[in-house]
Amino acid sequence: MTSQRIPAKLAALLTAFLLLFSLMIPATKAHADELTGRTLEKELREMIDKGILSGYSDGSYRPAEEVSRGQFAAFIARALKLPDATGSFQDVPKNSKLAKDIYRVQKAGIMGGYSGGIFKPDAPITREQVSITMMNVLNYSEMVLQETRIDFTDLKQFQSSGSVRAAYYNIRYGIISGIPNKDGSMRFEPKANATREQAAAFISRFLKAVDAYEPPSLPSIPETPEQPPVPEDPKDPTPPTPEPPVNTSDYYIATISNGKLVKQSKGYAEYLDAANEFNKNSAIQAMYRGNEIVRVRSGFAFGDNFSPAGAKENTIIYKDYDASAPLEKRFKNKLTYIQQGREMKYLGSNDEYIRVQVGATEGYVKHSETDLIPAQLAPNRDHYTVSEWGTLTHHIYNYMTKEKASYYVQLAPDFLKKNGTYYSPDGVHFYDTNQKFVGTFLPYFQFLSARSTTSYTGAELDSLINKVLKDREKYGGRYANASKNSKLVGLGKDFKKLEQDYNINALLILSLAVHEGDYGISETALKCNNLFGLYKYDSLTQLCLKQGTFDKPIDSAVALVNDFLNPNYMDPANKLGRAQGAAFGNKTTGFNVNYASDPTWGAKAGAHMYDLDKAAGGKDYGRYLKFALTNVESTVNVRKAPGTSSPILYTYTPRYNGTYAKTSNGLPLGYPLTVISETKDDKGNTWYEVFSDDARYKTGYISADVVTIVNN
Repeated sequence: MTSQRIPAKLAALLTAFLLLFSLMIPATKAHADELTGRTLEKELREMIDKGILSGYSDGSYRPAEEVSRGQFAAFIARALKLPDATGSFQDVPKNSKLAKDIYRVQKAGIMGGYSGGIFKPDAPITREQVSITMMNVLNYSEMVLQETRIDFTDLKQFQSSGSVRAAYYNIRYGIISGIPNKDGSMRFEPKANATREQAAAFISRFLKAVDAYEPPSLPSIPETPEQPPVPEDPKDPTPPTPEPPVNTSDYYIATISNGKLVKQSKGYAEYLDAANEFNKNSAIQAMYRGNEIVRVRSGFAFGDNFSPAGAKENTIIYKDYDASAPLEKRFKNKLTYIQQGREMKYLGSNDEYIRVQVGATEGYVKHSETDLIPAQLAPNRDHYTVSEWGTLTHHIYNYMTKEKASYYVQLAPDFLKKNGTYYSPDGVHFYDTNQKFVGTFLPYFQFLSARSTTSYTGAELDSLINKVLKDREKYGGRYANASKNSKLVGLGKDFKKLEQDYNINALLILSLAVHEGDYGISETALKCNNLFGLYKYDSLTQLCLKQGTFDKPIDSAVALVNDFLNPNYMDPANKLGRAQGAAFGNKTTGFNVNYASDPTWGAKAGAHMYDLDKAAGGKDYGRYLKFALTNVESTVNVRKAPGTSSPILYTYTPRYNGTYAKTSNGLPLGYPLTVISETKDDKGNTWYEVFSDDARYKTGYISADVVTIVNN
């Protein structure tokens, strides 16, 4: 590895941690037998070899011995050389040898106490608490917090989602990897007390992370609109924040006056008392808990989640809420997630949760991750318009940044009239301004199977790339020399080769490169050869991580199809549950459910594919006349040939179908499939030949009685 300058703070931290275990354990002769065969033997021996971990006076190392909270606080305080501090924990006497160090870590925000003003210095420290502490050490040492997720089999044992994220931050830097189960899955054992061998492993891996860490040198660039923005009205003024009440735990009701919420001075100690008043008086439009809006009469929800370090976080939508469970375990079964500031349909709330709709998905969100706004104060809500040329345009708004943007979807269906304004939570089911349902349609490229093939040859794709880059140059600015500088130049034939080798549509790959890589001229594309923003996360500020940097632009495309789409988002057998259909889709079906926090990511990518096809001559649009949406309340089989006696190629397991699945005018948003042909078996039953989501097969057959057909 090439040598590089480590920040002063990190260098001090490295030196201090080397001292950590030598202070903790007196040096002595090793008892090799007690280390041999242990799961963390490698890390233990590495720490011993480096002189960081030494034994007790009897020659033992006691790898399974527990560490107390007070001791761990002292180790951290000394290791980080934290400044002096004072405090008043009831169970930490002033004359305690650990008191000074406990208050130092408390003031630094690395370890905290419990309710009632106690610290529990003699209590063993759990693996979950160690994980949180090490996350705080990462943050203190100015290392960017990034997530790498593992679906631990005991995730429900974590105290909170914040604790889970702490584990994910540690996993990203290789500090924690979990404990293997017999079936190959991983567990974390968050409530288990941390041992000396685990602490040694954490320190060993942290030191490696410090050594390999590259401080951010360039900021990430903000997302830019994919099309020149449609002119909008000037921004409306933001209602001022209400004055804080005397008691921030009390409930207050509010009315709207002169375009802003006015909170009444009277507070209610209990939610039910405030709710009773709310229900009696229709003039009341909102309810506060302190300064937080917890209920509105009608309105919208939007994500406003931040990490403890202040980074933007996604809001998680859960399928179930169990009021009888302990507080930290009441939200269950994650459905999807949404980026900060984006709109969610408000379905109702109380003091414990908010019910929302994202796409066609209904679920529960936490007050701590979500904010509410009354409908009267939300003039910039998401909506659709149809131009005089019949183009459907989606206008979107970010409630946190107050920014507007828009993109062109495709030609609007006949039931959406020119110059009309419409609303749709999922981009499929549409309503007019009177909230009257007007119809459904599936934007073609948004729901086209990624397993389909484009009509265009590699040479035609190269010509298309040159054409669209020349067109972008007309906009000037960053596009001034796009046809020369773009990392997309000359990749058409390579994308076509990927289509043949990995069974993924080449035009779809190109559209993702256009969307994620800003036509191949984003900073990530230009400097990291990363056309698709791979390994870039919402809270990440470093530009070119080692894992997200490629020798050639085409290497990032290979990683996209081989490491991301095929195994994780398209294979129906994916054990992590990320594969929700092999199409761009939305927040209920397709890639968009788990691939991107932007709820309109699938629609935008599909819009790019529509524009690219149009620029190339329109040979792909409407090529297939029917889509099929599976009804997956029960198992659905895709077979090798028509008929129930034919071998099963793969199976769709039951999953959420969306809120419209059982309505008379609604579509069940199960797995989206593209119909190639229609036939009958020897019993006269109808079967559809469809592109196979499983990459091992080109096509398969699905029975007509388990799908809903949508004509294009």
